[in-house]
Amino acid sequence: MNAVDLVKRRGRYLVIADDRDGFTNRAEHRRADRLPERRVVYVERQADHPDERRAQRDELAGSVLDAGSESLSLLTVSAVSHAHAAAVARHEYAVLNAAARMAEAIGSHLERGAMGWVAIRIADGGSDGELYDDYEAAWDAQRRPERCTYMPISPLFPWTPEMCADHLEAMTHLRHGCMVYGTPTCR
Repeated sequence: MNAVDLVKRRGRYLVIADDRDGFTNRAEHRRADRLPERRVVYVERQADHPDERRAQRDELAGSVLDAGSESLSLLTVSAVSHAHAAAVARHEYAVLNAAARMAEAIGSHLERGAMGWVAIRIADGGSDGELYDDYEAAWDAQRRPERCTYMPISPLFPWTPEMCADHLEAMTHLRHGCMVYGTPTCR
């Protein structure tokens, strides 16, 4: 009989994730604002011994390869439980997608050499596609302005997806009120 570890201690977890953008039904497929989601297929705590850890990883990597699906991947995350590891894997995917969406929204304006202000939704990195003359105009044009972040766009300062991810993460913490002296307290 296996003993259940009821103590929540941080560890490394191996997660098999399916990044195929699965749709639950035809109506959801047609929704314009639908965001892709990562489905967690399997979670296992990583072994403590290096040899066991290598064998464990090889076995799971082989399972992913045997499945023959390009959408499956094997990830390693730091978490305190199986459920937390799955949540971390889903969160990382959402952040990457939001950052890519934000970089794309900013890039579309920069390609034209445009300058101005853009409103970016904090939750998904999306934009209304408009470029505004100033911060106030961008704020006033939003249906829920408190759910957006506003920034000046200039060809002199391009944004990378990494910068976008950092910015959205910081704005999320700031919006939730868990940012103290520039450091999130919710971790």
